[in-house]
This record gives sequence, C-alpha cells and structure tokens, in this order.
Amino acid sequence: MSKKENEIDLSRRKFLKMVSIGSAVVALGAFAPSLSYIVAPTIGVSEFPALTLVDSSGNPIKASTIAVNNPQIVLFDYPLLNEPNFLLNLGKSVPGGVGPQNSIVAYSAICEHLGCLPPSIKFYPPGSPPIDGYTSYIHCSCHGSTFDPFNRCSIITSPTTKPQPMVVLTYDSSTDTLQAVKMNGPVIYGHTDDLTGGSPPKGNTAPVTTLNNQ
Repeated sequence: MSKKENEIDLSRRKFLKMVSIGSAVVALGAFAPSLSYIVAPTIGVSEFPALTLVDSSGNPIKASTIAVNNPQIVLFDYPLLNEPNFLLNLGKSVPGGVGPQNSIVAYSAICEHLGCLPPSIKFYPPGSPPIDGYTSYIHCSCHGSTFDPFNRCSIITSPTTKPQPMVVLTYDSSTDTLQAVKMNGPVIYGHTDDLTGGSPPKGNTAPVTTLNNQ
C-alpha cells in the first residue's frame, strides 16, 4: 500500500470512529429521558412525618365537622406530596378508626391494582348499588377492584391482590384535630417503600381538598 493510500485509509478509519461515537451519544441522549423510570428517585423522607390535617386556609380540620359518608372525594397527600389519600367519616366505630366515634379513617387513593387515581377510584356511600352484597365500598372503575373501607380496606373483588394501604391517624380530643403519622398495610402502589419516590411535605400540615368526582 502506498503512503497516500495509507493516509486515506487512516483518515477513513478516523471518520468511521467519529461517526460511531456520535451515533452512541445520540442514542444515549434519546434513552436518557427513560432513565428516571429505571432508576428509582432517592428523594423522600427519613421517617414518617406527623402532619396535621388542615383546610384550604391552613386551619386544622375539626374531626366532629367531617361529613358522615360524604359522597364527594375528600383527599390529602401523605406521607409525600402527590400521594393522595381518602379521608372518610363512616359514621360508626370501625377498625383503625379515630375521632369522637372512632369512625374516621384514611386510605391510599392510589389503586393497588395498577395505580389508578380519583375519580376513577372513589368511595361509594351506604345505599350504593351492591357489589358482592356490599352497598358501601371503595371501587376502582379502571378494572373493577373493590375494597371495604369499614374493614381496613380489605378486598371485596379482584383483580387487585392487595388491600389499600391505610393512613394511621391520631385524634386530639382536646382540640378535635387529626394528624397523619404513619402508613399501615402494603406499600403504596409503585413504591419499594413508603418514604421514597416523591417530594417531602411542605411544613407540618396536610391540606384537605375536595375533588369533583363526576
């Protein structure tokens, strides 16, 4: 091979190498947005926060004023932001219930089957069309999973294989106020644990909101 041919061959190799590197960079750049779904986010909290439930004005919710079997979707985020939970007053003493009648409970509003959110999953008050003999339940219209809010959100109908996680509430009878202090039951859908995977709460309160459930 002549000197000139050798120089041409070397130049061609350098060019092909640069093209290969450039292609790899482009491919990695296209893949990068999906990395966040593969590598679990580390942001979170080191322990369960104690958050006082408050209204939109920042005033503590009075337990005795929470409507019984309210058909509206009432939510608050816990233990991290963007992790909604149902707040329910079931009107009678139930397992895990707090408040003046031990009737107030809170459950994750992220369906344990495939993660559907309100209003696809919502609470149906007593007198609703029966499902497996139950006339009050939490039902997810995405795929038909149904839960019993009167018994720690245990499973009524599949396809879910897990009950809804329960928020542990504490009640201060001297102030008639509520705090969310922990999660019980299975881990919140899509998480390896309840303390990572989202943004920490802001301050020491959890605002309660009402969602249009139509």
